[in-house]
Amino acid sequence: MTALRPRFPSILHALAAEAERGSDASGVTLVPEPGREETLRYDELLQAARRCAAHLAEHGVGHGDRVLLCLPTGSQFIVSFFGAQLLGAVPTALSLPMSLGGAAGFEGQVKDLVGYLRPAAVITTSKVIEAIPHLGDTHLLHGAGLLARAMTADAPLHPVRLPDGDDLALIQCTSGSTGTPKGVMISHANLAANCEQSASAIDWSRADTVVSWAPLYHDMGLITGLLCPVFVGSRTVLMPTTRFLRAPGEWLRLVSAHRGAIAAAPNFAYGYAAGRVRDEELEGVDLSSWRVAVCGAEPVQPATVRRFVERFTKWGLPENAFTPCYGMAEATVAITNTGVEAPLVYDCIDRQAAAGEGRVVDVDPESAEALQVVDCGRPVAGTEVRIVDNDGNTLGEDRIGHIQFRGPSRTAGYFNLPEATAASVDAPDWWKTGDVGYLRDGGLRITSRAKDLVIIRGANYFPSDFEQAAETVPGVRLGNVIAVGYRDDRSDSEELHLVVETELERERHEELRRAVGTAVSSRTGVRAAAVHLVPKHSIPKTTSGKLQRSKAREMFVEGWLPSGA
Repeated sequence: MTALRPRFPSILHALAAEAERGSDASGVTLVPEPGREETLRYDELLQAARRCAAHLAEHGVGHGDRVLLCLPTGSQFIVSFFGAQLLGAVPTALSLPMSLGGAAGFEGQVKDLVGYLRPAAVITTSKVIEAIPHLGDTHLLHGAGLLARAMTADAPLHPVRLPDGDDLALIQCTSGSTGTPKGVMISHANLAANCEQSASAIDWSRADTVVSWAPLYHDMGLITGLLCPVFVGSRTVLMPTTRFLRAPGEWLRLVSAHRGAIAAAPNFAYGYAAGRVRDEELEGVDLSSWRVAVCGAEPVQPATVRRFVERFTKWGLPENAFTPCYGMAEATVAITNTGVEAPLVYDCIDRQAAAGEGRVVDVDPESAEALQVVDCGRPVAGTEVRIVDNDGNTLGEDRIGHIQFRGPSRTAGYFNLPEATAASVDAPDWWKTGDVGYLRDGGLRITSRAKDLVIIRGANYFPSDFEQAAETVPGVRLGNVIAVGYRDDRSDSEELHLVVETELERERHEELRRAVGTAVSSRTGVRAAAVHLVPKHSIPKTTSGKLQRSKAREMFVEGWLPSGA
């Protein structure tokens, strides 16, 4: 295992060092819409954060207090985040609702999180404050007003007090794809270690510009899009997530315009861009600077990689830019990475031997039994990964089991949840990821989440296998299929149900159901009990775009399907 020596003991040490460069410092460029940009240099950011910290202190926020940020990507979020850290407070980010027209569910989410974290303050927008006017003893602070104060030159400055490594840097709430969100405690030492690990894995230097649309309330967007650039001292260009979803071509144009070298996104986003961006949107675009296209947060699909690379190499995208990785909030973010300029590697293994026996058996890629599994790379420096069986015994390479890791970026646990923390740790210090996979040549392959396995008549199946088969059918929205097992009271075994998004007109639905059923049966040998067709945006996903199979199962069991199904 490679020893790790972070260049800075905390993100605030890195920000302070970069600020000393003055006008030569790097910074954050915010692009809220095409043609409008604003840059906040890191020296300016530090001063603004100090004023923000002083204002928060006036509202009673102190060392160790939690501060909940419910803000869009922008200066308000960034200044508030570092302002809270300078106080020794602990920021936690929450996504804004897409619409406050029906804010009842969002109000409940905020109140649940406030009840759990007991923050001293919630910093948010005026619309949220109007929708949720009372949170007990928790201060509701207007983000725009806080930023205005922070950008006022004669406002009081809080002293720069750099943290100890054991101090909490942030609490990252898990996405809730497998249950109720939990607050992952990330110390300054954890964060510094993972920033160093990520930088080392892809040779990240001050010269590399990041271009990101990933939301700052998600660990990929926050750490890869903002905190790692601060740690390394590189520029970062941030655009709103909503802009990417409306017009993904803007992401590519920003990479070209700012000579972006690094960008990170989940698998679905690469497929989304490949399918939605039109040639005429890319006039004059040059993607040759994009040397690292990080792909994580959900399973990496070889077909998606091929579509993206084939689609954009004609605009200069390097063929080996794609960089699969694996991580989770409990590791701060990164656990494994394939490194730079490595070709995409994936195995074609026998699905029956894999799911039923836990063995990895290579088969011909054209075989009907072939299951494609992408190499997500070796552990980042200082981190170890192992595979264990149900009894906790360590397995060798090419044996499928439960994935565990340990290292300097591993969380100490979940905030105020000692039982959940204890259940996640395998003595002495291995963290149970809940994912299933195997090692080959030192690289990690992910096959499924343990809780997502579909068990039909005693045989285990990976849901991704069914989903990939369904996505081969024209009319199925790529990345928008969920396979779940469901057993009713009259059955002895689970049956396979597929929830499939489509934009086809209703009169073609029956034809599509048959085609999906045939494709799945031909590829996997399993007949689907039902194929449920739903409109686009109906399938539940986490904030990072990860499919929420458990939630979809609950929706199905309760008999709920979106209108128009």
